Amino acid sequence: MRLRDNARALGAWLVLLAGTVLLAAGALLFVGSHGILDSDAFARRTASSLRDPRVAHWVGERITDGIISQRRDLTALRPVLSATVQGLVGSAPFEAIVRTGARQAHQAALSQGGEAVFLSLPDAGALVRSALNSISPEAAKKIPPRLVARLAQVGQTPAYRVALSGVAVLRKVVILERIALLLGPLLLVLSIAVATDRRQGLLRAGVACLAAAAVVAALLPLGHAVAAAVTREPDGRAALVGAWMSWFAGARLWAATFAGVGTILTAAATSLLEAVDPWQHLRTLSRRVLRPPRTAAGRAWAGAGLLAGGTLLMVWPQGALTGLVVASGLLMAYIGLRELFRLLLERVPEEAHPGAALEQAWGTRLAVAAGLAVVLGSTLVLVLRPSAPEPAQAATVMSCNGSPLLCDRRIEQVAFPAAHNAMSNTAASRWLFPHHEAAIPVMVREGVRGLLFDVHYGRPVGDVVKTAVDLEASSAEKIAQAIGEEGVAAALRIRDRLAGGDSGEAGLYFCHGYCELGAYPVVPTLRAIRDELLDHPGDVLLIVVEDYVTPQELARAFAESGLEELVYKGPAGPPWPTLRSLALAGQRVVVFIESGRAGVPWLHPTEGLIQETPYTFHAPEEFSCRPNRGGTTGGLFLLNHWIETTPAPRPSNAEKVNAYGVLLGRARRCMRERRHLPNLVAVDFYRTGDLLRVTNTLNGLPADTLPAADTARR
Repeated sequence: MRLRDNARALGAWLVLLAGTVLLAAGALLFVGSHGILDSDAFARRTASSLRDPRVAHWVGERITDGIISQRRDLTALRPVLSATVQGLVGSAPFEAIVRTGARQAHQAALSQGGEAVFLSLPDAGALVRSALNSISPEAAKKIPPRLVARLAQVGQTPAYRVALSGVAVLRKVVILERIALLLGPLLLVLSIAVATDRRQGLLRAGVACLAAAAVVAALLPLGHAVAAAVTREPDGRAALVGAWMSWFAGARLWAATFAGVGTILTAAATSLLEAVDPWQHLRTLSRRVLRPPRTAAGRAWAGAGLLAGGTLLMVWPQGALTGLVVASGLLMAYIGLRELFRLLLERVPEEAHPGAALEQAWGTRLAVAAGLAVVLGSTLVLVLRPSAPEPAQAATVMSCNGSPLLCDRRIEQVAFPAAHNAMSNTAASRWLFPHHEAAIPVMVREGVRGLLFDVHYGRPVGDVVKTAVDLEASSAEKIAQAIGEEGVAAALRIRDRLAGGDSGEAGLYFCHGYCELGAYPVVPTLRAIRDELLDHPGDVLLIVVEDYVTPQELARAFAESGLEELVYKGPAGPPWPTLRSLALAGQRVVVFIESGRAGVPWLHPTEGLIQETPYTFHAPEEFSCRPNRGGTTGGLFLLNHWIETTPAPRPSNAEKVNAYGVLLGRARRCMRERRHLPNLVAVDFYRTGDLLRVTNTLNGLPADTLPAADTARR
């Protein structure tokens, strides 16, 4: 019997140890993978580290040094320049360009191996000029027009190679993250079940959670050692510590969760053990601290402990005090929870009979204590779980749609470069008859700020999507008008080949007339649009949807992608809000639907809000500015500018009609005839010709002003 009990006790300890290791390892893998391996997460956390004064100061000084190195005459203005840059570093537009630069540097580091990698901010010059202009216009003119702020260069150093090796190992073992986080708690529960005394097992599980919390929390102060090994520059070391805290900020949440659960389990267990009296332990500890040890060894240990504690307080006062405060808080929470557990357990009836009845009573108390611990622990996990990231909102809007001059203009006072049939592009696999040279997210990245696209119901059949005609209310005549008789014939031939194939569930797809001619899901593209806009927090996007789906389904796609968080939900104009007010509100996407069906307030009908020109022209000589849909009452004006050659648009036509003189000439003629600035200048093949230069001119900007995003011409 004793041998079996000993084996059972040993097994419980081994299971407990394995569970503790897996719990801590799973949390560390989670924090590392989400902070280091993912380029987007790394970029977001690097940008958020700018809110740390240590990081902001270092970045500001590096940018100031870079400007002066290129314009030595600005040395005398360094204090003004430094103060301006320091104020700019904490702004949302600056965070956006840091996100872009960090993402590119991260991708380069993982792909180029040990080669030198630069963290550069190519758009910093525009922000510095804009911020400095209000203080010293003359100094602003001296900022290099193509300033590229280079914050850091890494590579060809032992520390960098060690870091890359660590990342390589992390990428191989990250698959174990979920397994560890699943098995760790299960093994802790198993250790309680197999323990010879389950009250002791519950106590040990609580202590194991506290130990895992300590291990995970140790990741944060480790940044000081890493920074000391990487650089000897005091400011650079402080900035690296600040960035480390941002990269691994998730460790704090995991440690808090483990510590909270451990405290609850420990309090529940000790409430069942009369021998454990925290007040008595505190009194005993205080007596031992205040009373000098009697033995030489005891005095040596006491002296060494006091020396270590004093050194820690002097060298790292803030961290040491934080640790003391956290430990004190956990101790207070533990004592309070234990008293509450004891108070509740006193209400559990005990059997007066000895033996089995007494054992049953203790079992009941253990079950009650464990149940309460599970409830409290689950509540703690739910409270501490990370919330969904909020969309980036600009606390300070420095530039809107490529220029500070546009920020205080209302939507109807701005010309937006737009892509007609934006979903139809060469990047879409198996798409017949494309209208553009790149995917929608790339359009947004390159400066397009108006998207016109069609959304249909479709059902996947193998690698092709069939139009779900049974779910759509569109007419065959309207589709034939959109894609031509040849397009209809091609779609029907493809559809006939798919007859009898197994089809999947219906969903929302980008299609042009028939999904058989090309289709891809809506949600991933909307999500990519959101990601692009988060990198440019001052930019406003107009979307016009030719919708063959219900408003509720379309709204659900926006919500699932996260783009709905950026959608304008205010009243439809005119007057419309200014670009600055939309950016400050974080509602920078204005959505219209051609069907005008009700049900979703922020899906605005085009009828009554947008007036337009005709859109069917077979030669440049046919271009006109006559009113078409919307008459002349809409507060926004859509200029349709392309040559119709259904089913296949021709880039050669775009070369002619998208040329600067032709496109600007027609836009100005329509502005005179319709007495309204063209707000959406919609073309085919947006990269061909001079769409962005024309909209710049219409907005009163220099024609070659670069958009906020990187363009193909840069």
